[in-house]
Amino acid sequence: MATPTLPRWLSNPNSNTGQNPLLTLTLSPSAAGSQNIEEEARPLFDDLLADCCRELEHGHSSWAAHRKEAVWRLRRVELQVEAERACRRRQKVEEIEAKVTALREEQAAALERIDAEFKEQLRLLRRDAIVK
Repeated sequence: MATPTLPRWLSNPNSNTGQNPLLTLTLSPSAAGSQNIEEEARPLFDDLLADCCRELEHGHSSWAAHRKEAVWRLRRVELQVEAERACRRRQKVEEIEAKVTALREEQAAALERIDAEFKEQLRLLRRDAIVK
């Protein structure tokens, strides 16, 4: 997440490098010439206000672009998680189907053994009955 940047005229409030003449003029106006200073400062104030508006608009545009990208990335992650979940579900279903198949085969083999034992006992009983 990007840190918000201050307008350049606010970035270092302790410096008086001439970047903000309005601030200098309004801090120490003389009583006699204040009206004159206000008239001279008006274009500077307008430029400063326009700069602030441009910086605000740029910040808003940057934020909107960042938000749009974040929403897009979040959707991609959600889709990836959903795909991974579906893949795990398919793997689990395949594992369960394999176990069910193995149990059915075991059951069929056990039934065949029981059937073979029953037939053998029946054959022995008939043979014993014939002998007696």
